[in-house]
Amino acid sequence: MEEDDDDAGGVDKDGVTPLPAVRDCLADRHWYAFLCSSLITFFAGLLLVLSYRIITWTLCQRRTPSHAAGTSVSGGASIDPETGLPRSRELAQVGWMTTAQDWAGGMISGQTTTGRILVSI
Repeated sequence: MEEDDDDAGGVDKDGVTPLPAVRDCLADRHWYAFLCSSLITFFAGLLLVLSYRIITWTLCQRRTPSHAAGTSVSGGASIDPETGLPRSRELAQVGWMTTAQDWAGGMISGQTTTGRILVSI
């Protein structure tokens, strides 16, 4: 006669008798602990990223020079403080995102060796 698997001395399918403490531990599922720890980790990471973005946005904003400094030149141009040469206001500042997009476009166009490898893949 076979014993029930619910007994403390029961044998499972592999022929190994699990300890009663292990059986009790495996019978009690804590899915809610996994869910809570996952949500806490997600929201903590989100809070960390958002706080970093807010801090960098507030501390690293470009400060425009005041018009009272006397650096403006007639004709709608201003003087570049680094070179001392007049510059046009129409010249747009090229951001890092535009530079990255240009670099990525050059890479996948096949104009460089790396680009040719990427295109061939």
